[in-house]
Amino acid sequence: MKKKVFITGISGCVGHYLFDILANDPEFELYLLVRNPQKMMRDLASYSNVNVIRDELSNLSKHSRIIADMDCVVHIAAGWGQTEPNYDYTIDLFKLLNPAKCKKVIYFSTASILGPNNELLPEAGKIGTSYIRGKYLCCRELPKLKIYDRIVTLFPTWVLGGDKDHPYSHAMEGVLGARKWLWLIRFFSIDLRFHFIHAADIATIVNYLLRNDADQKKYVLGNALVSADQFTKQLCSYFKKKMYFKLKVKPSLVESVASLFSKGLSDWDKYCLKKKDFDYHVVNTASFGIQSQLETISEILKKESGK
Repeated sequence: MKKKVFITGISGCVGHYLFDILANDPEFELYLLVRNPQKMMRDLASYSNVNVIRDELSNLSKHSRIIADMDCVVHIAAGWGQTEPNYDYTIDLFKLLNPAKCKKVIYFSTASILGPNNELLPEAGKIGTSYIRGKYLCCRELPKLKIYDRIVTLFPTWVLGGDKDHPYSHAMEGVLGARKWLWLIRFFSIDLRFHFIHAADIATIVNYLLRNDADQKKYVLGNALVSADQFTKQLCSYFKKKMYFKLKVKPSLVESVASLFSKGLSDWDKYCLKKKDFDYHVVNTASFGIQSQLETISEILKKESGK
């Protein structure tokens, strides 16, 4: 019997890569909550195992009978400028699941709400943006749910991905947009370290978790830690821009420049600038015995260009 899988956020970057893996798999019957089907770069009607529910997260109660019949849920959707989709609507969705029927829930949070030892970061709940606060509050609420023992939470780090057949992630749009400024960026250095991971690798991990038992309740997704300087060096190497000297940029200068060209940085932005080190205990495809060709920025840019 096919596994019924309810998926939100399928029209986004990670969602498209996941769709490509699951849509032709006879093991799954997909139920996709899609607000705007025109955002999908696929002909959904051509897939016999795909059911489209055209609606929004705020109207989930209208589909309670369908949701209660699901074997699995993959909840990717997020509201970038709102708290409700990341907290209220997510909790509402999980409360509609039938604990006697649903075997697994894969919930997407964000590594931004985590601090040392991958524990929840109190500042995320105090000064975080609406998106950050919503994700923080949701993770605090999950243990109270009847379905909690089925929930596997994913905390992606910086998500790259996208090409002519997949929408770009916000981070990837930033990287590609920075290309025209590399002639200037290459001369500056900022003290910052972070992880990143490609959306295709995230989709591969989700596929693995749908088919196998998880040995953890939480996974922070990312490749090896890189510094901002290392990242810039890889970009310059790929785009054949030579690097010479570098000038150190202090957080205070970034704040000053931001105030000149916009309303300035939020308290959360300032906190992240001062934090500098976004170092987590991460897993990636290799952690699950799966090989990836998307572990460096060069490999990712080659995939994006189709080379």
